[in-house]
Amino acid sequence: MLEQSGAIGTVYMLARALCEIYDQISNDGGVVQQDSSLPPIARRALARLSRLCVDDGVEDIGSSIHLVMKRATLPMGSWGVPSFANGFLYGDVELADGSLGVPTGDCRELARMGGSEIDVEEDLHHERLRAAVQSYPATQREAAYTAIRELVVRHPVISQDELHDFIAHGHAHAARTIHGLYRPVPQGALTDGVARRCARCGSLLWPVRDPAFRDGRCQVRQCILEGETIAGDLIEQPSLSRLANAALLAFWVGPGLDEVRLHDALLARGRNSALYPMADAADVGVDGLSIGLDVKSYASPLVLGARLSRGIGRLSIFARRVIVVPDFKLRINPRYIDDLRTAYTNDEPLEFMTVARAIREFGE
Repeated sequence: MLEQSGAIGTVYMLARALCEIYDQISNDGGVVQQDSSLPPIARRALARLSRLCVDDGVEDIGSSIHLVMKRATLPMGSWGVPSFANGFLYGDVELADGSLGVPTGDCRELARMGGSEIDVEEDLHHERLRAAVQSYPATQREAAYTAIRELVVRHPVISQDELHDFIAHGHAHAARTIHGLYRPVPQGALTDGVARRCARCGSLLWPVRDPAFRDGRCQVRQCILEGETIAGDLIEQPSLSRLANAALLAFWVGPGLDEVRLHDALLARGRNSALYPMADAADVGVDGLSIGLDVKSYASPLVLGARLSRGIGRLSIFARRVIVVPDFKLRINPRYIDDLRTAYTNDEPLEFMTVARAIREFGE
């Protein structure tokens, strides 16, 4: 581990840099340039990466923020930097979502581990939604939170009429927040003036040059990892529809595929299952506070273990607390759950299992 300490410190700084760059351009607009507009942490991170590349005798990718941002969409072990390969602690981590252009959950957590008090956009959307439902009568707030969150997860693309109808039927209190969760369908998602849904997650299929994706390719990471693209229906008038914001596609819709799958499977088996109970104390609650299931889709079990070791949040209010990971994680890394269990050092008891096992365990 001592041999990796310099590389680990560099990764923490790179993670902080990418998060600050993303937050800067999402708030202020503009483009990323290699000049004084780069956050100071980014300039320091590039310098450290350059030193690492020189020491390793490879191409100096730290010389350009654009080279780094391109590499950031790949697992760090494949960057061509020996210090990040050959069993490196975070070699399996991708710092950026190449399709959606946002820092990954692993990147955000690595930034925190490096000492950064960043505002995670995922958490900001949660807080904005919780604040919005405070205007509802007290007895309706929990149901309103679940309904709005579920709307985005199940309908990442929605027609304006459907959105207005949802708001008109009991959600006028949060109309502004709900509208803010969506954006117009981008022109880049259109082919000959029409758009096409992904049949698996309900998001959009984006045109690509790869002939293997004749109908387009989904941008939601978890959907891609589930299997080959499945083309859904055409959206003939995309100007009359809305698409969930990029951060929500990454942090709500992607993980939500397994959240709703788990919830729906338990309901179908007659269990008392609740989605996002108590304004997201867990992703799925079973039998009130008896069982809390939280779905996590971090690439690195070590990064996830570190996050959970800092605290498990309101999952602690459940008698039985379970961290559930997508089944494809074990296809990629058969030791994922074993490594996660080892990396978790908090005293609060937690169980770890895949979605398929959770359905079997709690569906009886």
